[in-house]
Amino acid sequence: MGQSHSQSQTHISVLPNEVMFIILQYLPPQEMKSAVLVCKALREMGEKPRFWTWAVATVNTKDDLLKLKLPRLQMVQEIDVTHPSRLVWMKREGLADLFQVIGEIPTVRRIRGLEFCKGIEGIEPDLVVSVLNSLEELKLCYGFAEEDGEEDEEEDDEEDEEEDEEKEQEMEQEMQMKLSTEQLELLFTAVAEKTNLKFLQVSGQDMLKDMDETDETDKVDEMDM
Repeated sequence: MGQSHSQSQTHISVLPNEVMFIILQYLPPQEMKSAVLVCKALREMGEKPRFWTWAVATVNTKDDLLKLKLPRLQMVQEIDVTHPSRLVWMKREGLADLFQVIGEIPTVRRIRGLEFCKGIEGIEPDLVVSVLNSLEELKLCYGFAEEDGEEDEEEDDEEDEEEDEEKEQEMEQEMQMKLSTEQLELLFTAVAEKTNLKFLQVSGQDMLKDMDETDETDKVDEMDM
């Protein structure tokens, strides 16, 4: 009776690295951001790219391209270039720089707002094909987007209505993804062989009338031409 039990605490630094990796693997995004601030050891472990595949890398300025070179972002899957400031620095060499950096991250599958960025015609065709063919969704559109989905209006719930509003705001801008004939030919040749594309929308391209949709894009799950 009256026996006391003392509780010992184990400092996180004495845990085996294997255990720490397992713990970090199950942390939600916000907790992961906090964990790498705890100590140097956690920061070094937390820089592993596999812990940051959920991150969306936002690129608003040319300086933001440096973020894409961080070790933790070398397996990132989504990049966002939808900020209006992209119109300032991506008009000429900016888009080429973006493609160059993305070309070094083979895991990128989505680039938000890419269809509104100017200058893709001036980028090395092989680099363009390498980046675009690795995406899961691609809008090769030049000109103003057409509104669609009216037939689904009756089935839209509140969430769908919010998504429609966002789409309408995007549609107010002119799409700028006009590829050169060489770029298009190389892209569709690559798509015919192997691609990550699940959705492909094409409009406003000069060689569109000469394309046979069934011959070169049958590996894409959904097409809109």
